[in-house]
Amino acid sequence: MIGNGIELLQDRHGPFPVNQTTLSLSPDAYHDARDRADDGVADVYVRVHNDDGEVLHAEGDGRPRVPRCVGTSAKPLVDRARTAVEEATGVSCVIDEIVRVTIAGVRNAENPDADTVYRLLVLFDATYDSGQAQNGVWQSDSEIPEFV
Repeated sequence: MIGNGIELLQDRHGPFPVNQTTLSLSPDAYHDARDRADDGVADVYVRVHNDDGEVLHAEGDGRPRVPRCVGTSAKPLVDRARTAVEEATGVSCVIDEIVRVTIAGVRNAENPDADTVYRLLVLFDATYDSGQAQNGVWQSDSEIPEFV
C-alpha cells in the first residue's frame, strides 16, 4: 500500500524526495495512528506562504502549526489539502508542489509486540490565494513536526 501510494503521488505530481523514519509513540498516539491508517492513505501537512514570505499556522492543540489532514483515496490529496486549510483557517490556497514524502513506521513504545503501522507523511507547499485568517496566524517560521 505504501509503495503504491508513493507511485500514485509521483504519477500525479512528479518526482520528490522520499525519507523514512521510525516513531515510537505512547499507546494513545499509537492507536490514533492506527485509526488514521484505517481512515486514509496519508497524513498531509500544508505549508502556505503569503506574499511576505510568512507561513500560515492553524491554531489548535495549544500551539500553532501548519494545517494538516488525513488524505483518503476517495478524494485527491490536493483537494483534501486545500479543503483542510480553508476549514482550519478560513484561507484559500493554491497547492504548488509536494516538498517531500516520509514513510513513517509507527511503533507502540510500551508494547514491542504490537504491529508496526506504516504511514505516508506528505508535505505540500502552497501559496495564499484569498481569505482572512480566522483560526490561523501568519508566522515567519513554519512549525512542522521534525519527522515529516
